[in-house]
Amino acid sequence: MAIYIDTIGKASIHKLIVVVECKSCGRQARFLSKDLAGVYGHSRDPRTLPFKCQQCDTYDCKIMMEFPDFDRVREKTIWRPMKVKGP
Repeated sequence: MAIYIDTIGKASIHKLIVVVECKSCGRQARFLSKDLAGVYGHSRDPRTLPFKCQQCDTYDCKIMMEFPDFDRVREKTIWRPMKVKGP
């Protein structure tokens, strides 16, 4: 069955992992979709989120979604998003 995910809310229902990859250096970061929905709202398109690469200092990132792989147990780092208030 193919599903079209156009909001973070739909991704969190299916418990997807949002993978962000920098187009310049290839660095990846993974986030739980339910954490992103709590910060940015359930109706936001995940492909429009403002991710910034720490290494390249650019916003040019590719955003993908994947199902968690329960068959193969491998170590993954899941980042937690948070909003930081400026001075």
